[in-house]
Amino acid sequence: MSQAPSIERPGRSGQDSASGRRDQLADLLFGYIGGLKRRLMASVPEELKGEFGAVTWHQVGALEQLRAATQTSSGATMNEIARMQQCALSSASALVDRMIRLGFAERLSDAEDRRIIRIVPTQLGLQMLDRFDEARKSVALEALAPLSDSDLEQLVLLMGKIVDWPEPGHIKEASRD
Repeated sequence: MSQAPSIERPGRSGQDSASGRRDQLADLLFGYIGGLKRRLMASVPEELKGEFGAVTWHQVGALEQLRAATQTSSGATMNEIARMQQCALSSASALVDRMIRLGFAERLSDAEDRRIIRIVPTQLGLQMLDRFDEARKSVALEALAPLSDSDLEQLVLLMGKIVDWPEPGHIKEASRD
């Protein structure tokens, strides 16, 4: 397993040096994340790029959220989509309109209150997501090939710690292990 380069900062106290090293490691991490994203994108087979070419990553993410919403309810309202996407209502509307034009989503009236419109993925949208999931898994397995099973388990554990950390506003003091 490769390690990040060690950089000494002369003339700093232990705390400043540790803080500087932590800043440096954060920069390296985000550089690696960008590199990993580029590597994953480059490894998508050409036939899949053509097949998914009209679909943006943003639309795929929104469709995944709609698929999840249909598993727990009867779809998502525009306000719910805007919250899930962390965007303005007008941006969520434009995103949904594009997905509807592509045939990946549709609007349905709520069974209990016809004033409420829910957005759900269509069968075509669900099929596209299934194929995209298969392609993403294949690409991820190829990208993770340099890692042993033990390294991969450790990576997943560490990424889980980052993802499960409380959102800003609920920050607790970071441990300095």
